[in-house]
Amino acid sequence: MRILGMVVALMVLAGGVTAQENDWRRVDPENLLIIATRHGDVAVELNPTFSPIHTQRLRDLARAHFYDGLSFYRVIDGFVAQGGRNEGDLADWPVIKNENDRPAKGLDFLPTGSADLYAPKAGHVGGFAAVNDPKTGRAWLMHCVGAMAMARDTNPDTGDAEFYIVIGPGTRYLDRNLTIFGRVIDGMDNIQKLHRGDRAVDGGVIADVTLRDPILSMRLAADLPKDTRPAYDVMRNNGKAFADFKTSKRVRNDPFFYRRPPEVIEACNVQAPARKVGPKAQTP
Repeated sequence: MRILGMVVALMVLAGGVTAQENDWRRVDPENLLIIATRHGDVAVELNPTFSPIHTQRLRDLARAHFYDGLSFYRVIDGFVAQGGRNEGDLADWPVIKNENDRPAKGLDFLPTGSADLYAPKAGHVGGFAAVNDPKTGRAWLMHCVGAMAMARDTNPDTGDAEFYIVIGPGTRYLDRNLTIFGRVIDGMDNIQKLHRGDRAVDGGVIADVTLRDPILSMRLAADLPKDTRPAYDVMRNNGKAFADFKTSKRVRNDPFFYRRPPEVIEACNVQAPARKVGPKAQTP
């Protein structure tokens, strides 16, 4: 194993899964969104494959410093953490058309092999949990914990700059009704530290602004200095390491389990692992 900023040859994941260098892909800095909070940074991989319009909107908003100084003003335990233009009198951004699903043709979809309660065929595309419906020929992303999506009004095409991050399970009923454009690949623990509102009071909006956790900044990695910008790898879905990772989550044959769990997996629970690989340490 080499250190001081040089590439580490292997990575051992939970369950004893070993991943080699060719099992990983580097996240494009144009698709890497860094949200700075007082609890620490949060890294989000954007997804132009499923939602190119929304991905570009987030790039534009980040470059306009739109979110800097705003906050997570609506945080509901077990549901979502929300922020954006509804917090105050902010500049209008044109509404954009929803991208709740897309044609499945051409996607490198890898099924989990287990039945799904909400979809005919669940699996993964590019590290994201996704659905493929053979009957309609459509595919869409899942509302897993860590999914980042655009809020809207009743009209499906009214998203603009209001985002939310899923912080609890049980939100899959939102699938294909709102546009998911990214997922948290690092720092989810910092999102879970956000101050909660009461869902029964004003829909979870935190009335006392002093209790709202601020968004210190939101930047694309591509816009940060090259020698200090964060860099992440995500495990490729079509390699042996990811297959082994899924098997480790599906087959629980450790002696601890004297009553074996059923050999099933949920796509939300086996999204592709990510690792931070930069900024690299400087060689003295």
